[in-house]
Amino acid sequence: MSQKKKQKKGPVGHPARAGSQRQTTGQDKRPADVGPVRHPGVSVHQVRQDLRASGQQQGSPGMLVIALIGATLFMFFYLHIMVLPQMSALSGGLPMPDHRFTYDAAELAQLDGAMNEAAHGQLNWVHKTAGVIFPLFVFLCVSAVAAWCLPRGWGRWLSYTAGAVFAVVDIAENMLIESALDAGGAGAGLASVFTSARWVLLVAIALWVVLMLLGKARRSVTERKAQIIQ
Repeated sequence: MSQKKKQKKGPVGHPARAGSQRQTTGQDKRPADVGPVRHPGVSVHQVRQDLRASGQQQGSPGMLVIALIGATLFMFFYLHIMVLPQMSALSGGLPMPDHRFTYDAAELAQLDGAMNEAAHGQLNWVHKTAGVIFPLFVFLCVSAVAAWCLPRGWGRWLSYTAGAVFAVVDIAENMLIESALDAGGAGAGLASVFTSARWVLLVAIALWVVLMLLGKARRSVTERKAQIIQ
Protein backbone atom coordinates (compact mmCIF):
# COMPACT_ATOMS: atom_id res chain seq x y z
CA MET A 1 0.00 0.00 0.00
CA SER A 2 2.77 2.38 0.79
CA GLN A 3 4.42 1.74 -2.53
CA LYS A 4 1.16 2.37 -4.42
CA LYS A 5 0.62 5.60 -2.58
CA LYS A 6 4.10 6.65 -3.42
CA GLN A 7 3.48 5.78 -7.04
CA LYS A 8 0.31 7.83 -7.04
CA LYS A 9 1.96 10.76 -5.36
CA GLY A 10 4.75 10.65 -7.80
CA PRO A 11 2.70 11.52 -10.94
CA VAL A 12 0.75 14.08 -8.99
CA GLY A 13 3.92 15.84 -7.97
CA HIS A 14 5.21 16.08 -11.53
CA PRO A 15 2.39 18.32 -12.87
CA ALA A 16 2.92 20.63 -9.93
CA ARG A 17 6.56 20.92 -10.91
CA ALA A 18 5.63 21.50 -14.56
CA GLY A 19 3.18 24.19 -13.55
CA SER A 20 5.80 25.93 -11.48
CA GLN A 21 8.23 25.72 -14.37
CA ARG A 22 5.63 27.21 -16.72
CA GLN A 23 4.96 30.01 -14.30
CA THR A 24 8.62 30.80 -14.02
CA THR A 25 9.10 30.72 -17.78
CA GLY A 26 6.03 32.92 -18.20
CA GLN A 27 7.46 35.38 -15.73
CA ASP A 28 10.75 35.39 -17.61
CA LYS A 29 8.95 36.31 -20.82
CA ARG A 30 7.24 39.34 -19.28
CA PRO A 31 8.78 42.64 -20.38
CA ALA A 32 10.91 44.45 -17.90
CA ASP A 33 9.60 47.54 -16.20
CA VAL A 34 9.84 50.51 -18.64
CA GLY A 35 10.45 54.02 -17.30
CA PRO A 36 8.89 57.22 -18.61
CA VAL A 37 9.78 58.16 -22.19
CA ARG A 38 12.17 61.09 -22.34
CA HIS A 39 11.75 63.39 -25.33
CA PRO A 40 14.89 65.07 -26.63
CA GLY A 41 15.16 68.73 -25.78
CA VAL A 42 14.66 71.21 -28.64
CA SER A 43 16.71 74.38 -28.63
CA VAL A 44 15.76 77.70 -30.20
CA HIS A 45 18.76 77.51 -32.52
CA GLN A 46 17.63 74.10 -33.78
CA VAL A 47 14.11 75.41 -34.41
CA ARG A 48 15.48 78.32 -36.43
CA GLN A 49 17.62 76.00 -38.51
CA ASP A 50 14.65 73.72 -39.18
CA LEU A 51 12.45 76.63 -40.21
CA ARG A 52 15.15 78.01 -42.47
CA ALA A 53 15.66 74.60 -44.10
CA SER A 54 11.92 74.12 -44.62
CA GLY A 55 11.68 77.58 -46.13
CA GLN A 56 14.46 76.79 -48.55
CA GLN A 57 12.75 73.55 -49.54
CA GLN A 58 9.37 75.20 -50.14
CA GLY A 59 10.82 78.04 -52.18
CA SER A 60 12.60 81.31 -51.70
CA PRO A 61 11.03 84.76 -52.09
CA GLY A 62 14.01 85.56 -54.28
CA MET A 63 12.27 83.71 -57.11
CA LEU A 64 9.38 86.18 -56.98
CA VAL A 65 11.81 89.10 -56.94
CA ILE A 66 13.67 87.76 -59.96
CA ALA A 67 10.38 87.25 -61.81
CA LEU A 68 9.30 90.85 -61.11
CA ILE A 69 12.67 92.20 -62.23
CA GLY A 70 12.44 90.21 -65.46
CA ALA A 71 8.88 91.39 -66.12
CA THR A 72 9.84 95.03 -65.49
CA LEU A 73 12.81 94.83 -67.83
CA PHE A 74 10.63 93.23 -70.48
CA MET A 75 8.03 96.01 -70.20
CA PHE A 76 10.74 98.66 -70.48
CA PHE A 77 12.11 96.95 -73.59
CA TYR A 78 8.63 96.61 -75.08
CA LEU A 79 7.62 100.23 -74.43
CA HIS A 80 10.82 102.19 -74.98
CA ILE A 81 12.71 99.98 -77.43
CA MET A 82 9.95 98.49 -79.57
CA VAL A 83 6.70 100.47 -79.48
CA LEU A 84 7.59 104.14 -79.02
CA PRO A 85 10.42 104.14 -81.62
CA GLN A 86 8.00 102.63 -84.14
CA MET A 87 5.65 105.55 -83.51
CA SER A 88 8.15 107.82 -85.27
CA ALA A 89 7.08 106.19 -88.52
CA LEU A 90 3.64 107.75 -87.95
CA SER A 91 5.02 111.21 -87.17
CA GLY A 92 7.37 111.82 -90.09
CA GLY A 93 10.43 110.66 -88.14
CA LEU A 94 9.83 112.92 -85.12
CA PRO A 95 10.44 111.21 -81.74
CA MET A 96 7.70 110.87 -79.18
CA PRO A 97 7.81 113.18 -76.13
CA ASP A 98 8.26 110.09 -73.94
CA HIS A 99 11.72 109.64 -75.46
CA ARG A 100 12.81 113.23 -74.86
CA PHE A 101 14.14 114.76 -71.68
CA THR A 102 12.76 118.24 -72.30
CA TYR A 103 10.59 119.83 -75.00
CA ASP A 104 8.57 122.97 -75.52
CA ALA A 105 5.24 123.98 -77.00
CA ALA A 106 6.67 124.54 -80.49
CA GLU A 107 8.05 121.02 -80.65
CA LEU A 108 4.78 119.48 -79.53
CA ALA A 109 2.90 121.64 -82.03
CA GLN A 110 5.18 120.36 -84.78
CA LEU A 111 4.62 116.77 -83.64
CA ASP A 112 0.87 117.31 -83.51
CA GLY A 113 0.87 118.62 -87.05
CA ALA A 114 2.85 115.62 -88.32
CA MET A 115 0.49 113.05 -86.74
CA ASN A 116 -2.90 112.21 -88.17
CA GLU A 117 -5.92 110.99 -86.21
CA ALA A 118 -4.87 107.35 -86.44
CA ALA A 119 -1.41 108.16 -85.07
CA HIS A 120 -2.96 110.07 -82.17
CA GLY A 121 -5.19 107.10 -81.44
CA GLN A 122 -2.21 104.74 -81.53
CA LEU A 123 -0.23 106.89 -79.09
CA ASN A 124 -3.24 107.12 -76.79
CA TRP A 125 -3.59 103.32 -76.85
CA VAL A 126 0.10 102.90 -75.98
CA HIS A 127 -0.22 105.30 -73.06
CA LYS A 128 -3.29 103.48 -71.71
CA THR A 129 -1.77 100.00 -71.93
CA ALA A 130 2.01 99.68 -71.73
CA GLY A 131 2.30 103.24 -70.46
CA VAL A 132 0.35 102.22 -67.34
CA ILE A 133 1.62 98.67 -66.92
CA PHE A 134 5.30 99.65 -66.97
CA PRO A 135 5.20 102.15 -64.04
CA LEU A 136 3.10 99.72 -62.01
CA PHE A 137 5.69 97.00 -62.59
CA VAL A 138 8.43 99.42 -61.51
CA PHE A 139 6.54 100.07 -58.28
CA LEU A 140 6.04 96.36 -57.61
CA CYS A 141 9.65 95.58 -58.48
CA VAL A 142 11.30 98.14 -56.21
CA SER A 143 8.87 97.27 -53.39
CA ALA A 144 9.60 93.55 -53.64
CA VAL A 145 13.36 94.08 -53.78
CA ALA A 146 13.22 96.39 -50.75
CA ALA A 147 11.11 93.91 -48.76
CA TRP A 148 13.54 91.10 -49.64
CA CYS A 149 16.84 92.93 -49.17
CA LEU A 150 16.24 95.53 -46.47
CA PRO A 151 15.23 95.17 -42.81
CA ARG A 152 12.13 96.86 -41.55
CA GLY A 153 12.65 100.57 -41.24
CA TRP A 154 12.99 103.82 -43.17
CA GLY A 155 14.84 102.14 -46.06
CA ARG A 156 11.83 100.05 -47.01
CA TRP A 157 9.39 102.94 -46.72
CA LEU A 158 11.65 105.17 -48.78
CA SER A 159 11.75 102.53 -51.49
CA TYR A 160 7.97 102.08 -51.44
CA THR A 161 7.50 105.84 -51.66
CA ALA A 162 9.94 106.21 -54.54
CA GLY A 163 8.19 103.48 -56.53
CA ALA A 164 4.76 104.98 -55.88
CA VAL A 165 5.92 108.50 -56.81
CA PHE A 166 7.41 107.20 -60.05
CA ALA A 167 4.18 105.42 -60.98
CA VAL A 168 2.11 108.54 -60.33
CA VAL A 169 4.52 110.82 -62.22
CA ASP A 170 4.76 108.47 -65.21
CA ILE A 171 1.00 107.99 -65.57
CA ALA A 172 0.37 111.72 -65.07
CA GLU A 173 3.01 112.49 -67.71
CA ASN A 174 1.13 110.35 -70.23
CA MET A 175 -2.07 112.31 -69.63
CA LEU A 176 -0.26 115.66 -69.80
CA ILE A 177 1.35 114.73 -73.13
CA GLU A 178 -2.04 113.73 -74.53
CA SER A 179 -3.57 116.98 -73.33
CA ALA A 180 -0.76 119.11 -74.75
CA LEU A 181 -0.93 117.39 -78.13
CA ASP A 182 -4.70 117.86 -78.28
CA ALA A 183 -4.22 121.55 -77.45
CA GLY A 184 -1.64 122.07 -80.19
CA GLY A 185 1.30 122.37 -77.77
CA ALA A 186 -0.31 124.34 -74.94
CA GLY A 187 0.73 122.91 -71.58
CA ALA A 188 3.96 121.47 -72.92
CA GLY A 189 5.98 123.09 -70.12
CA LEU A 190 4.26 121.10 -67.37
CA ALA A 191 4.38 117.90 -69.41
CA SER A 192 8.11 118.43 -69.98
CA VAL A 193 8.70 118.82 -66.23
CA PHE A 194 6.94 115.52 -65.56
CA THR A 195 8.91 113.81 -68.34
CA SER A 196 12.23 115.02 -66.92
CA ALA A 197 11.20 113.97 -63.40
CA ARG A 198 10.19 110.55 -64.66
CA TRP A 199 13.58 109.90 -66.25
CA VAL A 200 15.44 111.08 -63.14
CA LEU A 201 13.30 108.88 -60.89
CA LEU A 202 13.69 105.88 -63.18
CA VAL A 203 17.49 106.12 -63.21
CA ALA A 204 17.61 106.65 -59.44
CA ILE A 205 15.31 103.68 -58.78
CA ALA A 206 17.31 101.43 -61.11
CA LEU A 207 20.55 102.31 -59.31
CA TRP A 208 18.91 101.83 -55.92
CA VAL A 209 17.62 98.38 -56.91
CA VAL A 210 21.11 97.36 -58.04
CA LEU A 211 22.62 98.57 -54.75
CA MET A 212 20.03 96.66 -52.71
CA LEU A 213 20.69 93.44 -54.63
CA LEU A 214 24.46 93.83 -54.25
CA GLY A 215 24.05 94.42 -50.51
CA LYS A 216 21.87 91.33 -50.21
CA ALA A 217 24.43 89.23 -52.09
CA ARG A 218 27.29 90.53 -49.93
CA ARG A 219 25.42 89.72 -46.70
CA SER A 220 24.61 86.23 -47.98
CA VAL A 221 28.28 85.57 -48.74
CA THR A 222 29.28 86.84 -45.28
CA GLU A 223 26.71 84.59 -43.56
CA ARG A 224 27.88 81.53 -45.49
CA LYS A 225 31.49 82.21 -44.56
CA ALA A 226 30.49 82.54 -40.91
CA GLN A 227 28.61 79.22 -41.04
CA ILE A 228 31.61 77.49 -42.60
CA ILE A 229 33.92 78.84 -39.90
CA GLN A 230 31.57 77.63 -37.16
